[in-house]
Amino acid sequence: MATYHLRVKDDTKSSGTRVSAKRHADYILREEGKAHADYINREGAQSDKNDCVYKGNQLPKWTKGSAQKFFSAATKYEDKGNCRYKEIELSLPNELSLEQNREIVDRFLKNHLANHYYAYAIHEKAGELSGERHPHVHIMFSERLIDDVERISERPAYKYFRRAAKPLRDKKVASFERRREHGAPKDKKWHSKKYFHELREDFARIQNDVLAKNGFSIRVDHRTLKAQQVEAEQNDDEFLAKLYKRMPESYIGIIAAHEENALTTDVKNYRARIQEKQSRLFQFDMHQKAIEEGETKFLVRQAENASRVLMNSTNYKSANLDDESSRLLNQEIVAGLTRIRKLKRELIGGLRARHRAQKEYLSATDYQFIRDYESKVNQRAYLERILKEISPTTWYPDNEQALRYIESLIKDKNSKLSTYLAQQNSHYWAIQEKMQRPYLRKNMELVIHSLLQNDLKILAELKKTSEAVLQNVATMRKKIETRKTPKTTFTASEVRDCLRAQYRSLKKQYEDTVDDKNRLLLQHVSPLNALRRAKNIFAHGDFDKLHAQQQSYEETLEQFERDNSHFLLWQQTFKSKKWYSDGDKLREHYYLTKKKFRLEETERKLAETKIWLDEESTRLETLCQTEEAKEKIAFLVANILFKNLKISQEYEVAKKLIADLSPKLQVAEKRFHAINDNFSSLKKNRLYRVIQPVSDSTKNSPLNENALTAIIADALMGEPYAVQLVARFDGNNLEMEKDWEMMTDFDKDEFIRKKIVREL
Repeated sequence: MATYHLRVKDDTKSSGTRVSAKRHADYILREEGKAHADYINREGAQSDKNDCVYKGNQLPKWTKGSAQKFFSAATKYEDKGNCRYKEIELSLPNELSLEQNREIVDRFLKNHLANHYYAYAIHEKAGELSGERHPHVHIMFSERLIDDVERISERPAYKYFRRAAKPLRDKKVASFERRREHGAPKDKKWHSKKYFHELREDFARIQNDVLAKNGFSIRVDHRTLKAQQVEAEQNDDEFLAKLYKRMPESYIGIIAAHEENALTTDVKNYRARIQEKQSRLFQFDMHQKAIEEGETKFLVRQAENASRVLMNSTNYKSANLDDESSRLLNQEIVAGLTRIRKLKRELIGGLRARHRAQKEYLSATDYQFIRDYESKVNQRAYLERILKEISPTTWYPDNEQALRYIESLIKDKNSKLSTYLAQQNSHYWAIQEKMQRPYLRKNMELVIHSLLQNDLKILAELKKTSEAVLQNVATMRKKIETRKTPKTTFTASEVRDCLRAQYRSLKKQYEDTVDDKNRLLLQHVSPLNALRRAKNIFAHGDFDKLHAQQQSYEETLEQFERDNSHFLLWQQTFKSKKWYSDGDKLREHYYLTKKKFRLEETERKLAETKIWLDEESTRLETLCQTEEAKEKIAFLVANILFKNLKISQEYEVAKKLIADLSPKLQVAEKRFHAINDNFSSLKKNRLYRVIQPVSDSTKNSPLNENALTAIIADALMGEPYAVQLVARFDGNNLEMEKDWEMMTDFDKDEFIRKKIVREL
């Protein structure tokens, strides 16, 4: 939490002597004069007269705004033994400006000293021990109230500080006249411990309101370290619980802070140990949160992938989800995925938390510089990656020139980025060093911790939701999957049906993969096209507009050339034709002249359009040759090519899959057609099984139905390796193992003989 300090004291020293009210007012208000110099010299301390940045007061008219006059009168007229003044010292947030801190002071005065005469001064200087900016306020006030008498008609000084009037006899309140002749009553709340606790709590509340209003996440806490530790333990905040588990720091006054003694040395050493402790706790806390975030995100990916696989499966698409249980289960899966997407958007993460802390504690200029510098570092790394991954062999040969131009653009941009980073490196590390100052680092770590602590709740909800989605997906999968007892015996008809299904499935997969390959081939972007796209994006689509207008021009030009050819032929025919009527000749001449005029008008417009197109093309090309344009185009081209690399990778995967599927499809097709062509010669009621099933050497599991039917089909076609593995059965008692017989060469020969007879 931010530093909290509130101290109320009066004019009595620990030794029992009294402090001069006027001299103390001179001191806190930094007024010139011998009294103030005597005070400073007597205390043996140094004071900067320029550290008082603002003064204010609420005083009676007879003082003419002079706090010294008011507190001199208090010293003179207060009874011996009475408190002449009280002082409240308040630490103000380092993060806030003077105007913002004044708002805190004004609200505090309005809440607690509206009925008192007071004077205050805001001081701002480097702390004696920390060296950091230390704004604080001193408020001197009289315990005496501004009562109704004082508000109506102010008492003179000698009356105001008299003893307050007591009521006569049985009256509860003295008369107005009697009170007017006596002093103002003292407010008893300043001797109440309960009110002191309320004062501390309200000051913390005011500070936190103003901090929040001005966009700061840091908060102050008026409670003891022990109370804050207990709350942190209740909230399972191990970082804060350990941080608050310490002894409170000893108070050192301003006079003692100027001196080098055992107390100041101990406090400095203690602060250093606390800062080191916080840094170690913070690093450990960040490490633990990173682990928690990584585990949760892995679980989230599992839930999303499992849901995607389920919803893309054939069983899910063909399942009947109209019954109540299935419908509700499906709704829960969809609602869970929606909830996961929402929670992911609410996550802040370590990087964004660090940026938010920097934005709060750095000036707008420094924060923007840091972001720009780190952005350029990432840009350089990205461009270097692009340069490594693209190569001439990846692209079409006729695009090598465009690729070389793109490489030169990226290298030029990289060179400029490196130059900029080298020039600004010292400034960047100066800001980094500034952020390592104890006060800044401490508060930034607390802001980051607070933001990431809120993330823990979101991560817990994400984990819970993801686990529920995984469980629902597993339940849905069990519900829609059709469980069948694995078959081990097959009729010839079942073998043929299974082979047909295998063949059709492989064919469908092969055709879909070919379609994907062709689609990816169409999406593939060559360097030349990438350069054109980048230029068009930079020019806000003007290249596309120019291209469309050029196409329109070319179409109009082609039509003009056809019309002109037709006109020339028409003109030649007109000249060579014999006219038998002057009227027909005049009419034909009129239409010919009209056509000529239209063609001339079209030619003129085409010439103007050609000039405009050339000028626009030159303008756009010139626009793209500026240094700014080249830098932006380099990034655009890099992005387009980077995305295209992924398409190229998918294209290569599709090609490999086609290469793997092609021989499998050929074997499946050959096997199916062989069985289908010879199906009429097979005995329909005969059963077949593989009696020596070979386990998959990689999975140690029995062969599935597809593998078993493939072996049986090969045996029926007379393959030697398969004949030795397949047994046949012609009886009715499947439990009798002795009725099963191995297929022999006789079966193979019989199969071949039947095939020859059928062909003949």
